[in-house]
Amino acid sequence: MVIGIQSRLRFLSHVLLLLISVVVVSACEQSQPAAPKRPPVPVNVITIDARAVPVGGLYPGRAMGSKEVQIRARVEGILLRRTYTEGQAVKAGQLLFQIDAAPFQVALNRSKAQLAQANAGLSAAVRRWERTGELIKTNAISRRERDDAESDLNFAQAAVQLAEAEVEAAQINLDYTQVRAPIAGMTSREKLSEGSLVGPGNSLLTEITQLDPILVNVSLPDKLVLSIRRMIERGEVEFAEGKREVEIILGPDDRYPYLGHVDFTESAIDKMTGTVQLRATVPNPESRLLPGQFLRVRLHGLVSINSIVVPARAIMQSAKGIYVFRVDKDNHAEIVNVSLGLESEDGVIIESGLNVGDVVIVDGVSRVQAGTLLAPTEITVARADKDAATEGNAK
Repeated sequence: MVIGIQSRLRFLSHVLLLLISVVVVSACEQSQPAAPKRPPVPVNVITIDARAVPVGGLYPGRAMGSKEVQIRARVEGILLRRTYTEGQAVKAGQLLFQIDAAPFQVALNRSKAQLAQANAGLSAAVRRWERTGELIKTNAISRRERDDAESDLNFAQAAVQLAEAEVEAAQINLDYTQVRAPIAGMTSREKLSEGSLVGPGNSLLTEITQLDPILVNVSLPDKLVLSIRRMIERGEVEFAEGKREVEIILGPDDRYPYLGHVDFTESAIDKMTGTVQLRATVPNPESRLLPGQFLRVRLHGLVSINSIVVPARAIMQSAKGIYVFRVDKDNHAEIVNVSLGLESEDGVIIESGLNVGDVVIVDGVSRVQAGTLLAPTEITVARADKDAATEGNAK
């Protein structure tokens, strides 16, 4: 009996202790303050619209002279002297080299003497022909003698023409002893020194490159060119009227002051590089661009019709693909996968994933995750592209 009473007392004590611990825990939980809610993340956003935008993009280019001329000797002789400074600019018609002209002067004098002889023979033939003309009227000479006089006159006339041609050829050869610049441009070093025997064929004397204007060859990826052509056929992309210009980018903050104009596009794809060559003519009055120089080229004049564009800094990439952050109706961030199109001067064209009226985060994306509560600030597209300071504030 005593043992049963003791067992009940132990059981009641355990229950009492359990009730006391529950009350203590509940009191502790009620005494702890509630966790503070995370404040909204400030971000800059834009509202998507569709509009015509210029399509650009940077592509590699290489400069070359608009005219590159090899200067060669056209007559054989001894090279007496060089009259230009190597590497300096020359004018069209300027004397570059002097070849020994003495043998050619002798040849010219000889041909002039032969011309004088031919003219004398022609004078005699003319007089004989005039006499036969009078004598034939009185039958003083036969018709055969008259025909012979006429033949002599024709032969003398031909001899004069031949002698005149010989004089002209000799004069040309004499003139060729003075090697002059056919175009204005920059000269290279001389290939043969004074005293060398030069002549037609392989006697390269120097080279002249015209630098103003200068040509720039641009390499465009074949997929890009084919895509642009298809978009043009569908009416999605067109060239601005009268504008097929290029801008030369020399460095991060160094833009060439003159715009070039596209005047040729290759009709075939380069098998080695998989690119299509495009050529632009660029003014180069100060000779800042040199042949062989590698450049970055931005295309102007191509317009994408009714396009959705977002700044490049709003576009993110992960293992799951390319995406942007869109603001939902409750100001929470959500991930939207997008498909990119051509580059634009205002950003990147979005082919799919976004619709007109969507609100996209452009600044402050580094602090955003899916579901983050946001404090969005609307900015204009122009400000989103140009005002980099707002990004620093949002971050």
